[in-house]
Amino acid sequence: MAFWRKKRESTDHHLGDVNGAETTDHYVGDFGSAEIKVTDRQGELPLVSITVSMTPEFACGLDFQNKRDELGLHHPKTLRALHLYAFTLGDLPDRRDEAIELLDWLVAALTDDPENRLPALNDLTRLLQDSGRLAVAEQRLREALSGWERLRGQDDPQTLQIAGVLAGVLIDLGRREEAEGLMRDTVARRARALGATHPETLTSMNILAGTLRGSPSRLAEAERMYEAILAGTDGINDLILLARHNLAAVLIHQGRHAEALERYRELVDIRARLHGDDHRLTWSSRRNLAVALNSLGHFADAEARLAQVLDAYRRLIGPRHAETLATQTSLAAMKANQGRTTEAVPLLRDAIEGYRGTHGPDHPRVRHLTHVLAQLGE
Repeated sequence: MAFWRKKRESTDHHLGDVNGAETTDHYVGDFGSAEIKVTDRQGELPLVSITVSMTPEFACGLDFQNKRDELGLHHPKTLRALHLYAFTLGDLPDRRDEAIELLDWLVAALTDDPENRLPALNDLTRLLQDSGRLAVAEQRLREALSGWERLRGQDDPQTLQIAGVLAGVLIDLGRREEAEGLMRDTVARRARALGATHPETLTSMNILAGTLRGSPSRLAEAERMYEAILAGTDGINDLILLARHNLAAVLIHQGRHAEALERYRELVDIRARLHGDDHRLTWSSRRNLAVALNSLGHFADAEARLAQVLDAYRRLIGPRHAETLATQTSLAAMKANQGRTTEAVPLLRDAIEGYRGTHGPDHPRVRHLTHVLAQLGE
C-alpha cells in the first residue's frame, strides 16, 4: 500500500533509535531545518536536541506527514500539504513518477472540490508531459479544459491557458491541424477579452505560429506572426525571447542559416545572463545554435555542443522528455551524416524506443525513424 494511505513506520530520513532512545520529528520553518528531539523511552526527559538541514522535498514531505497524523489524510490542510509535496518532487527527474502517483491520487480524492482539484490536475498534466507520457497528458488536459470551462467559463484566462498547453501536446503528437484550430479559437477569444496586443493574446499567437511551422507552405505566415509578436511587445521578457527563438527556427526551416545562427548566438548570451548557464531555456537556445552550426558545415563544433545539450537535458528534464528525444535524434543524425554509423545507431534505436513509449508505436515519427534505422543497416 502506498505510504500516503497509512502511517509510514520508517523512511529514508527517519533516525530510528539513537542509543536506545526514541526520536520525534518536528517540522519548523519553511524548507529550513528539522528539530530532532531525542527523549527517553517514556518521552519524559529530553536527552538532546539537534537541528539538521532539509531539502525542500523532505521539508514538504515531513509537513504532509505531520498534518496527516494530526488531522487525518482527507483534511483540507493535509491535502494542500500533499499537493505541495508532490509539486516539489516533480522538480526532481528521478522522483517524477512518485509525484505523478501522488497527484493522480490527489485529483481523485478532490473529486467534489474543483477549486483545489483543477490546480492539482494542472500540475499532473505538466509532469505527464515532462515524463513523456503525451497520450495520457492529452487525456488529462482535455479533462482539465472541460473542468475549467465549467468552473469559470470558456473565456477565463485559466481555461485559455490550458487550451494553449493542450495545443502544445497536440503539436508534439504530430496533430498540428487540431492544434491550429484550437489556437485560432483561443487567439480570437483572448483578443476579444484583452485586446490584440495584450501579452496573453500574443502568447497564444506564438503557440498558433508554432502549429504552422510543420508545413513548408506555412512558414511565411508563421514568420509574419512572430514578427507581429515582436512588434507588439517592448523590452526583454520571456515572450520576446520565445518569439525570437521561434523566429530563428523558422529561418532554419527556410534555409536562412546564417541569419538564424546570429539570432541564436544572441539568444544564448541573453538567456545565460537572465536565467544562468544551466537553465533549461539557455540549453534550448544552445541546442538550436548547434543545429544552425551544423547546417553551415561546422560539424565538429555542432556535435560537441549538441552532446553537451543532450547531457544537460537528460539531467534537467529526464531522458524521455520530448526535447531530450528530439536532441538525441539530432545528435544521431549528425553522427550518421559523418559516416559514424556505429555511434549513431544506439542513439537512434534508444530514441525510437522513447518515442514508442511517449507517442505510440504507430506515430509518424516512430515509423520514419524506424525506416531510417533500417537504411543504416539495422
